[in-house]
Amino acid sequence: MVDEIQVVAAGPGVKGALQHLMGLLIIAAVVFLTNALTASLGALVRERQSFVISDYFDRLIHNKTTRIEYGFFEHPKYQNVFFRALHEASFRPSRIFYGLIGFLQNLITLMLMGGILLMVHWSVSIVLLLVTLPTAIIRIRYAKELFRFRRNNTDKERRVNYYNRLLTSREFAKELRTFDLSTLFRKRYHELKNDWRQSQYSMLRKKTFQEIVVQILSALAVFSLYGLIAYRAFMGQISIGDVVLYFMALQRGYAYLQEFLGRITGLYEDSLFLNNLFEFLHLPETEQEKRQGANLPFPARMKEGIKLENVGFHYPSNNRWILRNVSFEIRAGETVALVGVNGAGKTTLVKLLCGLYRPTEGSIHIDGIPLEKISRRGRTDNISVIYQDFMLYNVTARENIWFGNIRRNPDDQKIKEAAQEAGIHKIIEGFDRGYETTLGTLFEGSEQLSPGQWQRLALARSFFNTSAQIVILDEPTSSLDAFSEARLLQYIKGITENRTALIISHRLSTIKMANRIVVLDGQQVAEEGTYHALMKKQGVFYSMVQSLSRDDL
Repeated sequence: MVDEIQVVAAGPGVKGALQHLMGLLIIAAVVFLTNALTASLGALVRERQSFVISDYFDRLIHNKTTRIEYGFFEHPKYQNVFFRALHEASFRPSRIFYGLIGFLQNLITLMLMGGILLMVHWSVSIVLLLVTLPTAIIRIRYAKELFRFRRNNTDKERRVNYYNRLLTSREFAKELRTFDLSTLFRKRYHELKNDWRQSQYSMLRKKTFQEIVVQILSALAVFSLYGLIAYRAFMGQISIGDVVLYFMALQRGYAYLQEFLGRITGLYEDSLFLNNLFEFLHLPETEQEKRQGANLPFPARMKEGIKLENVGFHYPSNNRWILRNVSFEIRAGETVALVGVNGAGKTTLVKLLCGLYRPTEGSIHIDGIPLEKISRRGRTDNISVIYQDFMLYNVTARENIWFGNIRRNPDDQKIKEAAQEAGIHKIIEGFDRGYETTLGTLFEGSEQLSPGQWQRLALARSFFNTSAQIVILDEPTSSLDAFSEARLLQYIKGITENRTALIISHRLSTIKMANRIVVLDGQQVAEEGTYHALMKKQGVFYSMVQSLSRDDL
């Protein structure tokens, strides 16, 4: 085009040259328009592709988090694995996908530019490659160092995020202000963050210095090539149009070559960090129980009950025994109260009975069947539990109760009956939208409940699961006032009647409901029997009662 403009400028009367120039201008306009349109369509396709990739990896992660062994969630080492995996999965897969597309695009462009630069001299492309390779090597080395640094400092990064959450999350705001902790937490946050960033910054500074040296050498080489093109123009070997073409090809070729090698180093870096996701995806799953024979049905109607034989347990993160040589039975249809001082392992025992953990030693049987051999669905359908740290779901009141058994039809009457038994029905009915009211404080139009009301809602969730043969209540009345507790105890008596029940409580009023009491002391069962028998015996249970108030144990 430059050459044609020069011809037309030299001889305006040359008709053929003007027509040729107009043809070139039209072609250029079409190319420009095509490029603009494909860029817009490319943005649309890119957005759609990002949705597909994001959804795919979200499914992978959600499937994994709901199926891995529960113990991983309470192991500090694996908290680092979760953190790295979830952080990298948010953007690494998309970067790899688009990095590969960009790699192919750069490769095609470089082949075209290389063909043009061969017309200048055969050595031009080789020189460009040689001056850009050192930068790629530096970046690959930095990617390795960054990967090792992030893995070795995951715990520190998690601590930074933890203090940030303490300063920004709603659940911590109350105590943060009450005890004036914000200044202390801000100080710790900035100290940890600065220490972590300074280490990473020193690596980046070293990499940058090395790149600057290489870039200076590259600039000298590139300007030498510019000089070669100018020399050939002065010698009359190439036209002005060729000079423009070669200059642009050299400039673009150098830029695209840097981008091409940058794509390679970026893909290498992303592949390193994607190992964090693969490490997470290869954690053992509870579904593996199926291959180990965990497919037996739960007894249609329990006849013998639950039997614990020399059960011992310690968490994977340390070897300190929480329970050791624990043996007792809960006969079918019997209500047993489990008591002991804080830290005696009562809640841990609940997790073992629910199959969240497996005993480190010993065994648990349901009607003679090992608990780990019973299918997970069988355990879910037949064991109803309220944990001491029950969940507060920010969904509708109806759904909060229905979550007790989602395989059951969310019938209005059944949900209301469960709410009435838990003493929460009138409160829900008092809301403008009744059972369709969203609870909590996260979403607009929600209604907040008091701790005691949330506990009653959790009880309603348990009551809704009427098909469960085993009911486990971990501190079911801890957040209730005396009057609410008295009313609720009547409902608990009704819900545990003709069912096998385990109740953990510190309140004598709740414990007295049980047919039998099992006392944990240290790591073992100290004694068991009825309330009156244990009081008459004047052993461990009697001492606990005497050392505490008349109402609480």
